[in-house]
Amino acid sequence: MGQRGEPEEEEEELVDPLTTLREQCEQIEKCVKARERLELCNERVSSRSDSEEQCTEELFDFLHARDHCVAHKLFSKLK
Repeated sequence: MGQRGEPEEEEEELVDPLTTLREQCEQIEKCVKARERLELCNERVSSRSDSEEQCTEELFDFLHARDHCVAHKLFSKLK
């Protein structure tokens, strides 16, 4: 209970629209394919004991695809 015996209002938990959009965009075909390539690369690198490969290109491809999708939707969600 708050002051003067009034029940406290429950505050609605805020959700970052960027996080929500990123999760949605990760489901589009282009992002799914980029993530699959990244995961395959990570598995390949992890399976080797001595590898100079780092999967940087695959990571950047995935982030670019996801952020490209987000960029077209984010500003319409902001107030």
